[in-house]
Amino acid sequence: MKQKLLPTLCLVLSGIFTNQINAQEYQSIAISSGYSADVIANGIGSSSSSTNNDVDGVNFAFISKDFQLTSSSSSLSYGLPINGIINSAVATTPGLNYQLASYSGNNSLRLLNANDNGTLMFATPIPALNLYMLATGGSGACTVNVDVNFLDNTSQTFTGISISDWYGGSGYAIQGIGRINITNDVLESGGGTNPRLYQIPLAINAANQSKPIKSVTVTKTGTGGIPNIFAFSADVYSSCPAPTNIAYTSNVDGATLTWTAPASAPSAGYDYYYNSSPTPPTATTPPTGNVSGTSVTIGGLPTGQAYYFWVRSNCGTSQGFWKMKEFTTGQVSATYTSGDINTMYSSGTPGVTSTTNCPATLSINVPSGYKIKSTAVSYAMSTVADGWMSEQNSLLVCSTSGTSESSVSTGSGNTGGTYSYNRTGLTIANALSGTVNFELRAWRTYGGSDCSADYNKVDNNTWKITVTLEPAALAVNEVVKEKERIAFPNPFHETLNIENTGNVKRISVTDFSGITVKTVDNPTSQLHLGDLKDGMYILTLTMKDGSVKSTKIIKR
Repeated sequence: MKQKLLPTLCLVLSGIFTNQINAQEYQSIAISSGYSADVIANGIGSSSSSTNNDVDGVNFAFISKDFQLTSSSSSLSYGLPINGIINSAVATTPGLNYQLASYSGNNSLRLLNANDNGTLMFATPIPALNLYMLATGGSGACTVNVDVNFLDNTSQTFTGISISDWYGGSGYAIQGIGRINITNDVLESGGGTNPRLYQIPLAINAANQSKPIKSVTVTKTGTGGIPNIFAFSADVYSSCPAPTNIAYTSNVDGATLTWTAPASAPSAGYDYYYNSSPTPPTATTPPTGNVSGTSVTIGGLPTGQAYYFWVRSNCGTSQGFWKMKEFTTGQVSATYTSGDINTMYSSGTPGVTSTTNCPATLSINVPSGYKIKSTAVSYAMSTVADGWMSEQNSLLVCSTSGTSESSVSTGSGNTGGTYSYNRTGLTIANALSGTVNFELRAWRTYGGSDCSADYNKVDNNTWKITVTLEPAALAVNEVVKEKERIAFPNPFHETLNIENTGNVKRISVTDFSGITVKTVDNPTSQLHLGDLKDGMYILTLTMKDGSVKSTKIIKR
């Protein structure tokens, strides 16, 4: 039997987890100023062109999933979400999320030297029971002091707050986001588990909980790694309690959203709002609608597109806080329910072409008229007896196409426990239709021989495949006829050419929820729309003679 290391007990900050559990009104906080560095590479081009600093002092930065070295580079299956929304993986704060600053500007409060400090100003002061700081340490763990500054010019100070190194720490809000060397554009996937951003709780004293917080000042103390502070969220209180447990069931052209009512149901039901933009509604934003029950069905949306849904309680004389759920139209899922999945013993780390004698299989039935646009996978692997999480290896394969993921995922930690795996944006089944089959291959590097569940296993009911669909082909009436065309090509990829722009006063592009996503006055003959998501839009040309021309356009 191998010798196990006793896990280190981390007691620092344990008291911070004490919370008024009847509140849990989690809200991400918009930061108006204070970021000092852009450490997230995004868009098309060299990483050095979209960053101005690194995370760790040795040239490594984070990446967004939309990063491409050239327009023909393969899409990334890892990276920070393009919309900047981090849904926290911390189990004790379900529903908590963070909104990162724009990847095209400074997005980190980076503190290089001891006693360096900076202040992040909140766009809207907010009272809180708890603050949650999203941060990481570059090139080692580090320690900071945090001053929470209230609107009445008082402060509450937290000293000796520890931030883990961006590789391998616990208490992460997100993991497996990869990184890039900004001197040579070499990408690192992090094995599906690194680097990481950590959630750090800061409990506000009872005497300060009613005070709106206007800013937070962070100071690096001592030596160690480089603190990078990215975002804050809060657990705020409202006299009009919010709904919880927002979930959705995707439809081809929309979704049904459901939620759990608070203990005291609101007298005027629930306001809801949805948009293709992640920009949250404010307290004065007109709702899309109101319902008396705890569900609403939204339809008429393009297939395979991401949307953002908010719901709040309406108590008549007051309204609660908006709570958000991201959903994607046109998704189909399947979950494995046939028991725990065995792992196969491997004397070394398996590769992407390695097979097992005990793969598990799942099938997805794609509706007629649609094809797969992308694939997501999630599952949990648990240790048994003398197993360690670091001995886990796994790989998803589309057996219909014969394509595997680009890398094997590996667990972390020389201890027992359960390790969760989540990967999105996989292209292994793209363009497939009909019945599409998948294999989950799982290995262990210690214990026994061949296939068993005695040391590591994939837990039953946790392996889930979700595919996002798109139309298999354009309908005839959705293709602009050549003699009627006002723009080409259609469908297009990055650039749309506009006919006779000398007669055009204004161009606007609207998505199918009615949101205007682009407006250009006095346009040239080329309209650059590479920043739009794939899908269908309405192109409207306002002519100089006052007439209006419109047509459907499709971005792929």
